[in-house]
Amino acid sequence: MKVIESRAQKDEEKMEIQEIQLKEAKHIAEDADRKYEEVARKLVIIESDLERAEERAELSEGQVRQLEEQLRIMDQTLKALMAAEDKQMCRA
Repeated sequence: MKVIESRAQKDEEKMEIQEIQLKEAKHIAEDADRKYEEVARKLVIIESDLERAEERAELSEGQVRQLEEQLRIMDQTLKALMAAEDKQMCRA
């Protein structure tokens, strides 16, 4: 009878320990899920920010190309005007 009681007590203690471990595991899993959701939410925000930054970069690159073209045209115009001025000075 004592052997059975001893075994029953050990089984009960083991079960209590396992219940505590199960609660801890559930708590850890819930915490991990919460952290995952937070990271996933931040990722969506960062991806959205990245997309907007890429769009702004594309617009800026287009503006740079336009300004470079304007600068090239102005440089050609300036060179032509300077050549015309030199020609006029030679005639004078």
